[in-house]
Amino acid sequence: MKRFLIQFSLAVNLFAGGALSAANAELLAGKWSAKKTNDKGENYELRLEKAGPFKSARFLHIRAGDSAADLEAVDEEYVSVYLLDGDTWTVASNFDRAREEKPSLEAYQRVKTAEIRTLVIDKIEFTDTPQSATWFLCFEAKADGESHRHHVEDKGYDKNQVTIPMALEVPAVRVGQKCSFTVQLDDVDADACTDSADNRSTGEFSVSERGSQSYKPEDNWRYIIHWHLKP
Repeated sequence: MKRFLIQFSLAVNLFAGGALSAANAELLAGKWSAKKTNDKGENYELRLEKAGPFKSARFLHIRAGDSAADLEAVDEEYVSVYLLDGDTWTVASNFDRAREEKPSLEAYQRVKTAEIRTLVIDKIEFTDTPQSATWFLCFEAKADGESHRHHVEDKGYDKNQVTIPMALEVPAVRVGQKCSFTVQLDDVDADACTDSADNRSTGEFSVSERGSQSYKPEDNWRYIIHWHLKP
């Protein structure tokens, strides 16, 4: 028979026995996975119970077969003792009765989904610019196809080393997602956000809880972007 990587999805098929605290059911809700192979493709329904002083997981309504598309009901139940510790669920299996399968101990890890957050680009720090007179900034950030722009009309800068606060928010972003951006400088405010801008730099960074990244588009142009994530 073919061998399968078993994954449990417990959000739907999870039941708490009357003698067991509902807290365990809430903690186990979600998706758990382990690198476990089996001679059958098996789907389980899970019931949490008390077994004397121990906590147990009863797997029932099992379906198995040669492939995930060819499953049949199996008239058997499995009772396993378990320990839940944060995002690790340790299960001792096949100790309840004699079976062909040997007793085993598996550690399942919670499968986490990336939380959707709001990216805040706090500021851009210029350590050097190619502009020699008063200049204007146009900054545009894009994540997942949605663009957000920072441009303060009539706000010019005449220093070579300057930090510009932006607090530019980009919603619906996840940790690890790429954020691309465009930085444009011009000595005419009306041209700063157009294709006629004197200086144009593009780049990207991987979104993290908090971070910064430096860029050097030209020999006399250096800047650092600072960001953080908020709920």
